[in-house]
Amino acid sequence: MNYPGLEALRADVAALSNAMCDVRMMLNRLESEHRHDSATLAGRMAAQTLRRINARFLEAYREMLELDESFQD
Repeated sequence: MNYPGLEALRADVAALSNAMCDVRMMLNRLESEHRHDSATLAGRMAAQTLRRINARFLEAYREMLELDESFQD
């Protein structure tokens, strides 16, 4: 354990990491359901936006995973 006195921070980081994992799975599901070749303009715009959000969120999620890994249990 490399975080004596920081147990609350460790718990918060773990909780946020888990929540981000759930959001990432939802984004992946939405992105696969709403495709770029949708018949409607709104559908195509939603698909494009979801792809961009997912790519940006992935960067933040990777940083969170690195932070989460820095705590050794």
